[in-house]
Parts: sequence; C-alpha cells; structure tokens
Amino acid sequence: MKLFANIITFTLTLSAFGGSAAFGAPVSYDADCLERMLRAVPGVPDSGELSELGDTTLLLDFKKRKVRVDMAAGRVTHVGYRMFSDSQRGLMPYRPVFDFLERYALDADLPGKRVKSVEKMLAEDHVTCSKSGFRQLYPVATDTTLAVTVTNLNGNRYRIEWIKDDRPLYHIEFPIDYDLLHGTSMIENERRLVDNLTSFVDTAPPEAVVPSRKRLVPIYHKNYYILPGESYLLDNLTSNRYFRKEEHADSLFVPIYSGHYPLESLATLLVTGAIPNDFTFDMKVDCYNPLPPITVAVNNALGYFRSHGCSPFFGVGDFADGTATCYLVLRNAAEGYCHLMRITADVSQLDERQGRIKCRLTPYIPMSRVAALFGEPPTPDK
Repeated sequence: MKLFANIITFTLTLSAFGGSAAFGAPVSYDADCLERMLRAVPGVPDSGELSELGDTTLLLDFKKRKVRVDMAAGRVTHVGYRMFSDSQRGLMPYRPVFDFLERYALDADLPGKRVKSVEKMLAEDHVTCSKSGFRQLYPVATDTTLAVTVTNLNGNRYRIEWIKDDRPLYHIEFPIDYDLLHGTSMIENERRLVDNLTSFVDTAPPEAVVPSRKRLVPIYHKNYYILPGESYLLDNLTSNRYFRKEEHADSLFVPIYSGHYPLESLATLLVTGAIPNDFTFDMKVDCYNPLPPITVAVNNALGYFRSHGCSPFFGVGDFADGTATCYLVLRNAAEGYCHLMRITADVSQLDERQGRIKCRLTPYIPMSRVAALFGEPPTPDK
C-alpha cells in the first residue's frame, strides 16, 4: 500500500467551518457515502482546500475520537474513525476490511436523523459481533496491546478477532460483499466504473513474468510451452500463460504472440496486459440503468482492473471463420466480486496489433452467483 505522504491534524470545534457553504468548490469522492459522511463531520476544511490536497491523511477531532480523511490526488478515498495503523492497513488484501470497519463505526455515530437504527442496520447488513456489542468495536480496535487477526471464512464472510494473552477478547463478522465493504449500490458502482474506465491512465507497468524452464510444461507443438496458472469455475477458464523459446537464447522464454497461435495470443494479450498494442475495446456495459457504450484502450482497461485487485481468467467460447469469442473473468476474491467480459475478436488483426475488439462487460457480479453464468443455477434441493 502506498502510505500517505502527509498527516495533517485539525482540532476544530462544532461551529468551525460548518454548514453547506464550506463545500462550494468541487471535490471528488470514491463513493457517494463519503461525501454524505464528510458533510456530517463538524470541522471539515472547505472543499477548495480538500480538492487541492495530494496524497494526504487529515485527522479531525469528533466525540473525543480521531476521524481520518484519506486523500489521493485531491480525491477523498476514505472517511472513518482512525482505528488501525498504516502498517496494519498496508497488509493487503485487508485494506478494504479495515476501511469498512472504520467507516461503518463512524457512520453509526454521525449526527442527524437516521433512516434506520444502528441495530436494524447491523441486522440488515448481516454484521454480527461479540455479546459486548457493536459499540465496543472502537475501544477494542484502538487498543494497541491487543493482537488482531483477519480470517476469510470460505469466501463468504470476514471474521476479525482481537486477542489478549492468547485469549479471544472480541470479534466482528460481516459478508464479503463489495457494496457493503464500500458503502455503495450497484447503480453507483456501474456509473463510477464507466467514468473511471474512460478517465484512467495506466502508469504502472504490468508485472514482468520471466519463467524458469523447470516451471514450463512443453506441448507437442515445436517451441510451445505453458506456464500453468489457476483455473476458476471451469477447467478451461484459466490464468495459464504461453511461451516460446527465444531463438539463439536457450534460457530465454518470451510470451507467445503471433497470428499463427491466435487463441494463445489473445490469452497473452488479455491476461498479461503486457503486449504493446493499439487495440481498443468497443465496450457495452450491462447496467441496471442503461449507459452509452464506451471505447477504451485495451491495455489501459486491463491496467485499471489490475490496479483494483482483479485477477484475470481467460477462456474460449467459440472460434470460427477467423472470429474468436472469448471470456475474461476478472476476479477480486478479497472483495467478493467478479467482472465478466464477453469478447469478440477478429484474429486477423493480431499481427497488426491494432483494431477494435467488441466487448460486453457485466460488472460487479457477487462471486456466489458467478457459477450460474456458466451453467444452470442449482436447484433448491442441491
């Protein structure tokens, strides 16, 4: 995790900087709930000040507790009680877990008329905790003498436990659900995804994979090797990578990318994101609220998904008359969702490394429902 460059502490009274006038200048938020919460926290700097900040953590006083406001490039990325250290929050993939607990605990304390009681909110969100109650979360989480563990329970729930002298002291559990973790709705997720895909600029190079010979599995084709990856849902939906031996360099293997191997080349293109190209996705996003199609550079789109913790799995649905219909599943197990891309590509464009690739994106599918997309959903008695 990138640690924030500055920590700025504001000790302000209830009346200071209050009111909606403090939010005259525009500032961006990673979620709608963050704007709502920040408006409810007394003593927040005005929007103009916020929008000019870079990578920063602001610390505010609220109810004799510290509230953290995380900023990245002038954008509000997190609002919540400061309950976990930066070193704890840097233990990926658990940053969303700690963000959720900090945000959820603060949201329960914010002033204003509540739509539902805290007890009802916990019940509807399927959040459970020790008998001492939800209000005990903050004092326990900020006790630096306690050890904390995070457990993924069969991909369905997170359990966070605090331990003292090898004895469990307090725990809290909640579903591994993207909407819950981020405080968003599906409609908001879809809107933000489209906006982010069209504005994202990938500056991080993809991970370079240089396999050793002993990890590669040779196939009957000449100079053709597979680096086995994982499979997901189906045996032929994998993160396999394909290599050939570089001529005049027995120990150097490079990714297969050639019109002679169109399906392997599509896998290389879409799984690695490392092939220089001028391909674009003509992308239609399946949404609750219809959104117009978008056009995005292929590598840029793949870089966006990679930067958000998604692991790609590639499979071929059909290949006929020079057209390949493929599937790319982008799984984020830590946050409980997948994106599904159905891709139609003209393989004659591969060698030119440019062209338009049709893509239909179904975003933010809860992982518990992904299997139904590749077969009949289970009957109630199964």
